[in-house]
Amino acid sequence: MAISETVLEMHYHQPLMDLIRNTYGVGPTGKFNFFKYTPQKEVFLGFDQAYAMTEISDADFFAQLKASAMKDGYKLKQTFIAYFLQFKVVSELQKNQKKNPPQITSKPYYRATLDTTKNDNTGFSQHELLYNLSKNNGAMVYYACPMLFEKSALYEVNVSLEPLRLVDFSSCPSDFSDNSKHYIYFDQKQADPIWCSDPVLGEAITAEEFAHLVVSRLRQGAPEEMAAQVSELLKAIKERFAKRLDEKTGEEPEGNGLELFANALTIVRLDEVVNEA
Repeated sequence: MAISETVLEMHYHQPLMDLIRNTYGVGPTGKFNFFKYTPQKEVFLGFDQAYAMTEISDADFFAQLKASAMKDGYKLKQTFIAYFLQFKVVSELQKNQKKNPPQITSKPYYRATLDTTKNDNTGFSQHELLYNLSKNNGAMVYYACPMLFEKSALYEVNVSLEPLRLVDFSSCPSDFSDNSKHYIYFDQKQADPIWCSDPVLGEAITAEEFAHLVVSRLRQGAPEEMAAQVSELLKAIKERFAKRLDEKTGEEPEGNGLELFANALTIVRLDEVVNEA
């Protein structure tokens, strides 16, 4: 099994689910569900805390969000939050290169290559899509950069989240739409990230810090507000990123926009029973 972005996302998915659930500490009256969008079936796959998998259509999922955004006395309170983790393969490097930022002084040092090549069908690069998405109110968008370099680590039963560095897009200086090569550098495994080509110091958090951030939002936000926020974010994706006309045909590209973020997007739903008066 080769180390790739998709493999890394699958490798860390369940441990991150466990971490978020354990950080929240759900009692007997509540449970977590985690949803991933699959373009092949054009549905959301839901994973509950027992890791049972269900399918829910695009339309039904939006209907669920709409119902949860209404104060209508449901016995089951549902709180939603969406986040985007785009995994990147990190390389461990030994040789100094002229293009290295001046902050790189250690050996080895670490580098992740950003996808800044515009897609022929969408007109966006992966980085540009995520950068634009991060400008939406409340969007949680990160590059997930695991310091994992041996294929054998992919077969570990007990996956450690300690090597995972989550680089916050709010610290990114640009959409890097100049068709040049751009990277994220780390002088050391736990060092702050450096956005390049023009070096800009960025910010990164650990998996534990990320889980606490997710849990904080779940606890502080009113259920109807959180559901509305996720709904608006998904609508923005469908409206803004699926509407670009194909320059050759003059027709809109196929899909609803969600497929552009399928690998990165995870939606958390917390179900809690409401005590009746």
